[in-house]
Amino acid sequence: MNSSDENLSKYDAFLLLNAVQKLGPITATRLLKKFNGDPTRIFSSSKAELLKTRGIGKAAVDSLKNTQNIHWLKKERQKIETHKFSFLNKEKFPLALQEIYDCPTGLYVTGEIPQGPYVAIVGTRIPSIYGRRICREVAVDLASNGFCIVSGLARGIDAEAHQGALEAGGKTIAFLGSGLDIIYPPEHLDLYRRIRINGVVASEFTLGQKANRHTFPMRNRLISGISSAVVVIESASAGGSLITAQLAADQGRHVYALPGRVDQATSSGCHKLIREGATLIRSSQDIIDDLLPSLSEEELNLISKSSSNSEKLKDSSVTLNNDEKKIIEVLKNGCLLTVDEICSATNLKHPIVSSNLIMLELNNLIGKRNDGKYEIS
Repeated sequence: MNSSDENLSKYDAFLLLNAVQKLGPITATRLLKKFNGDPTRIFSSSKAELLKTRGIGKAAVDSLKNTQNIHWLKKERQKIETHKFSFLNKEKFPLALQEIYDCPTGLYVTGEIPQGPYVAIVGTRIPSIYGRRICREVAVDLASNGFCIVSGLARGIDAEAHQGALEAGGKTIAFLGSGLDIIYPPEHLDLYRRIRINGVVASEFTLGQKANRHTFPMRNRLISGISSAVVVIESASAGGSLITAQLAADQGRHVYALPGRVDQATSSGCHKLIREGATLIRSSQDIIDDLLPSLSEEELNLISKSSSNSEKLKDSSVTLNNDEKKIIEVLKNGCLLTVDEICSATNLKHPIVSSNLIMLELNNLIGKRNDGKYEIS
């Protein structure tokens, strides 16, 4: 686009720079630095001048000068207005996100970015009941103490983290691996709506962009980049959560991992992280104690100093019969057992075990997994 096509505002120039093909966030940052942070100068400069920037090739320059850019820009602005979204340039990001090496040029947002401090919680899309429970407890406790919970709106741990923050009346941020107008997974539409009321849903991708194997890692760097710490709650040995954890370590963030059973696949990633130096967590208090000394005075003023973040205890008012006690005993230490395996371990008959399992579930003492096995809640 030539300057004669239209006098770009700074807003429009940032919006267009964020979308230009063949131009990643690192190269865009180099261009902005070259032109003293003014994106309008990038589009008004000659091809020869642009080619002097390290990392800028002919393909990127051709994209910057594409005569169709102005038509795309008009359509994108109309979409933003129709959906009642906003577009923020990098100057309006929280400072920690501004400072990452590959900071995006801009973010599409719905809602308002809450104040920090921020803690990311990520993990498997197919968590155990134990993982769900601990994730919800940690998210509720952190949010209750003024921390903003950051995650990716995915199934499983991400959803539990967002819901925990909302349950506590706290704030949360969801970064998407797609355009802001594409809600994935679709069953999280209601959660998406609730988040934008109590925080923000954000994406660096243009509207209409579908998620793919490239967009999710890009999304993950934002989850870790904005956060003071990343907490991994269950992950396979090669799960996407490990990518987020590695990004967090590269960005100088704290990395925490929840331990689990050594023979459970969804704990293998966390155990790998712990062996490699991540901090083992037992509750939200471990995270809070670690982070407090590193928070700014402004962040400290925002978080609660109440003692309500101690670990939640089981309701001791539930009285168990002898058969229920036997079942609880064989499920201790993270055991996952079918009804038949519980019958064998307790020497109780199938009807007796089945009826007692129902009562234990009603009292939230155990839970049934998707694979039919039971575990302590």
